[in-house]
Amino acid sequence: MLMKKMIKYLSFLIMVIVSMTSSCGKHPFDNGIFIRNNSNQTIYYWYAHWIYDKDYKNYHYPDTILPIKKPNNMAIWSISPGKISHIERTSRIPDWGKIISELPGSTFSVYFFTKYPETQEEWDLIRESYNFYRKDITYEEVMKDVEKDRGYTINYP
Repeated sequence: MLMKKMIKYLSFLIMVIVSMTSSCGKHPFDNGIFIRNNSNQTIYYWYAHWIYDKDYKNYHYPDTILPIKKPNNMAIWSISPGKISHIERTSRIPDWGKIISELPGSTFSVYFFTKYPETQEEWDLIRESYNFYRKDITYEEVMKDVEKDRGYTINYP
């Protein structure tokens, strides 16, 4: 009886593993979106995130303004010179292709800063002086340029 249960369990486990490793129907966004810092200094980046920002669609192309309120510390990330950061795709986050295709103009915007805004006042200064670099990527660009099974890389600058 115990042996039958073990065989049944192992068969089920093998089926699960095989189905998880199958590449059939793999979507190009499955490995996520990466940001590569090609500069010689640490950079910081922010994008309107569907979990942190209920109005996230307002801060993507064609809008060029940052939100009035500084995003929380969890929403601004840094990348060292010459490094790559992964905008992680987890079970909480919907499919990247779906997210980008639902944005205005099917365009995803990432905002880059050379200095981390510690305070609301520093955020206001960046926002009001347009002291940021914005990179827009379209769904079509990503689909055209994506490398199989590697996701998509946004290069800074």
